[in-house]
Amino acid sequence: MSTLALTKQESLDHWPELFLQDEIRAAYHLALLEWPYSRYAAWQHHHGPDGEIDAAVTFYSLSRPTIVFLLGDASSVAECLAAAEPPGCAYLAFFPEHAGMLNGFYRMPRHTQMTRMVLRRDDFERRAEASGGDPRTVVLDGGRTHLAPLEELYSHEAGLRPDRYQFDRGRYVGIFDRGKLVSAAGTHFVSRNGSFAMIGNVFTHPDHRQEGLGRAAVIELLRRTFAGVQKVCLNVRTSNRAAVNLYESLGFAAHCTYCEGMSVLGPALATAAPKPPSGEF
Repeated sequence: MSTLALTKQESLDHWPELFLQDEIRAAYHLALLEWPYSRYAAWQHHHGPDGEIDAAVTFYSLSRPTIVFLLGDASSVAECLAAAEPPGCAYLAFFPEHAGMLNGFYRMPRHTQMTRMVLRRDDFERRAEASGGDPRTVVLDGGRTHLAPLEELYSHEAGLRPDRYQFDRGRYVGIFDRGKLVSAAGTHFVSRNGSFAMIGNVFTHPDHRQEGLGRAAVIELLRRTFAGVQKVCLNVRTSNRAAVNLYESLGFAAHCTYCEGMSVLGPALATAAPKPPSGEF
């Protein structure tokens, strides 16, 4: 068992083999190894009989509450959690094989099944959408001019808010209608080492649905993002067939499913003193 806290960008040579076996499945773990995300992340690793890492728990404390990502053998993940000093509440992201084990650690009233989808640059460039953008779509400038309209748009969806680090670097796009921001899409992570990005925060104002705005925003974001990476991933609720159909129409393919949801410290870890999540957007 080992705990690893990184404070600088790591090269590909330092990445555990567990993360490289399926880079899409391990996307968040990989991205959080890189600067600047690593400033807010810590890892609990479990080593198997061969000495290789067979499980990892990643704690990302920039958000409130802390987000906890699980990866690897379920029994080894359980040992990681038992050895960690867990937050009193957390937002868990885990795979189906971890569900039963988690009952002994966290109380989770409900969770959402998500589908992780992936699109490769070569596949996107062969599509007509890659040849030109929608003139209504603009890059949000990362300054105060566009921040307030974006926050107002996202206020229509509970829990949705911009990632300030990505927003400040111009990694959000939006569509305005008569001076009002009505649709937007943004970026969660960009992994230069792994040459992939995770996009999300796609939202269209309820009064402007069925106008193709979300599709236009995603296409423009893809055109810009693929200038620097080979793969783009996104997460979508498995039950949201309209969104899944939209992404499939752009060439995305389902890669894996996982679950996420709010949780509070359960009886199995009650002896560890809970700490409030640290960091903020």
